[in-house]
Amino acid sequence: MMPSPLGRYEEILSGSLPARYLLARSVKVELQESLPLPERWALHDRMMQDLREAIGRSDAPRIVSPNLMDLKVSIARDLVRECSLCEHRCGTDRYLSRGRCGVTDSRISSQFVHMGEEEPLVPSYTVFFSGCNLKCVFCQNYDISTCPEAGLIIPSREMALQMSRLARPFGAEPRSRSPGDIRNVNWVGGDPTPNLPYIMEVLSRSDANIAQVWNSNMYLTEHAMSLLEGCIDIYLTDLKFGNDACAMRLSGAPCYMRTATRNHLMAAAQGEVIVRHLMLPGHLHCCTLPVVEWLAENMPGAAVNIMAQYRPAHQAWRYQELRDAVPRGDHRKVLEIARTKGLALI
Repeated sequence: MMPSPLGRYEEILSGSLPARYLLARSVKVELQESLPLPERWALHDRMMQDLREAIGRSDAPRIVSPNLMDLKVSIARDLVRECSLCEHRCGTDRYLSRGRCGVTDSRISSQFVHMGEEEPLVPSYTVFFSGCNLKCVFCQNYDISTCPEAGLIIPSREMALQMSRLARPFGAEPRSRSPGDIRNVNWVGGDPTPNLPYIMEVLSRSDANIAQVWNSNMYLTEHAMSLLEGCIDIYLTDLKFGNDACAMRLSGAPCYMRTATRNHLMAAAQGEVIVRHLMLPGHLHCCTLPVVEWLAENMPGAAVNIMAQYRPAHQAWRYQELRDAVPRGDHRKVLEIARTKGLALI
């Protein structure tokens, strides 16, 4: 029998393993805020070795201070001063002005128990951030992604308290499927990438044993991915396109394939992954089939959700091929090909 693609996550749900970020909070560091950023990165890399050795431990982690999460927060805050969280690398000091994403203070558009995610994830406590680092013309959540100034500013300490109220103690009974017994905290948007420092601050202040889901377009830098290691239990990713031309035309994302594929491989090395691909009308051969081929060759152990629920939204009407629905026959064909190639479809 093939091992579950979400095996460690399932053990967090059962209460037998801690969420990764709690392990990061158990790694002691000698943190000095005055250390130059390169030296903090070097310290981070050394301390990550200790964390990787702790990942398989089943005993309750003992939180120490200062710890690896505190170091991650310190680095994340500095990355925003000349912003290099996403691959646009706009270099804006986002404490003083808006970068390409438009996000300054992290704003929460909505937060609720979501019952519509993939089956292993629900019930999922989903936090929707306003603003996004991509400009997808077909965005289904354009009211959120294009309005970074909308929503509420919720202090990170308050969000951490909310997480603690939702969670069960380490070693508690397995979680159920009732809406009142959530299985994870799901950071989404928009996109969570511009809000990475805020998320790190929340985790640095929480002691809740609850799995963390990074629900993202994955258009972020290697530095941002390095900070996420040891914090995220499941990467719920979008692999939107199969080539750079479509990514640039429809999402304004230069060097998309290099960035997205690199980050998917990093995610698979760091934790567990559910890859989403939303089929677009007219993009079967240029995008969907190349995505399936790449996943089969490079991430055969990942759980994959190939979706056909596209509907024209936002600016899609400007693009002739995006005005239609995805033909049902195309979706059936792709699922058959994906199964033939051994992908773990969910």
